[in-house]
Amino acid sequence: MESFNGRSFDVTVIKEQRRKKIIFILSAAACILACVAIFYFGFHWFLNRQYSSYQVEYSVYVKNGSSMDYVDYKDGIIRYGRDGVTAVDRKGNALWSGSYEMANPRADTCESSAVIADIGGKSLYIHKGEGTGTELTVDCPIVQACISRQGVVAVLLEEASSNTIALYNPFDKSEKLLAEIPTNVEDGYPVSLDLSPDGSSVVASYLGVMTGAVQSRAVFYNFTDVGKNANCLVGAHNYNDALISEVRFLDDATVCLFSEKGFYLWGNMKQPSAIGKAEFTEEIQSAFSSDRYIGVILKKDEESSKMKLYNETGKEIMETAVENTYDSVRIRGDEILLNSHNHCTVYRTNGVKKLDVALKNKISYFFPCEKMNRYFFVQDSKIKVIKLK
Repeated sequence: MESFNGRSFDVTVIKEQRRKKIIFILSAAACILACVAIFYFGFHWFLNRQYSSYQVEYSVYVKNGSSMDYVDYKDGIIRYGRDGVTAVDRKGNALWSGSYEMANPRADTCESSAVIADIGGKSLYIHKGEGTGTELTVDCPIVQACISRQGVVAVLLEEASSNTIALYNPFDKSEKLLAEIPTNVEDGYPVSLDLSPDGSSVVASYLGVMTGAVQSRAVFYNFTDVGKNANCLVGAHNYNDALISEVRFLDDATVCLFSEKGFYLWGNMKQPSAIGKAEFTEEIQSAFSSDRYIGVILKKDEESSKMKLYNETGKEIMETAVENTYDSVRIRGDEILLNSHNHCTVYRTNGVKKLDVALKNKISYFFPCEKMNRYFFVQDSKIKVIKLK
């Protein structure tokens, strides 16, 4: 028979083992919580870190820089002028190039595709992905051109009696012209158009006079089977008290119409419907958009402005003061870039000011790089890649 003394010893050992186990579990939990807290606050600090200086990582000399224009392109930029175009990566290496002769070139990009159109002329240069570019000649003067990710191009052409919206696949040797839509005189004069990233829809804004008053009309075209039975027309909407000056697709199914009063969001390009809007009493100084955001900078008084940011449904998600004057504003990912010739500022989409720095040398363009904390400074004779520090 087991003695009571033995049982007491066993109970004591079990209690001690249980106590050590509890201490181990609590210690492990405390360590895990401490690591989570350190990671959270470290990550939060990293995301909201502010910079006030930079260093130049790369500097590339360019000829005739003052006569060139630039646009954002993938992990680099595109520089183009009257006699050619070159895509440059963040190390200054040429990704691709093409030559042409144009009097008034203007560029548009979508992912890895780009089009250079001779506004007022009849020629276009189109590049898609990593392949070689191609030229396209049209029959009438070009008013505007935009491109999809597949290289399909929508071109607004000016004819003698009316304008025409033409859709081309310049890489299809058998049938380049995909669709041709004469604009209706009743709609008015076309002001702006944009092509959806997937190339399936075009939205155009028209300016006309109805019953003695100037009004805007947004017209929606779709090139899938849905729109083929009605000359590609799938919807229209009149704005009697707002002038739609610019049309911009956010994604394949959402388009933003910008006016002097605010912006208007439409979705479902096969059966277009209004999904959101924002109107303002203050003067709009600038407007910008990406695939996720719409932003405006509003004038508060003679010395200050404010920036508002909205999501793709028109819900306001950020407001912050803008202290410096600027010449341009653009958005990439979760960053908003503003610059003048001698100052540049970067805001995060949460309203935190990431960078605010006065520049010693004049810049013409300020672009982001895909690599974190790297940006392009474009000067008259140099392209610089800078790293924040």
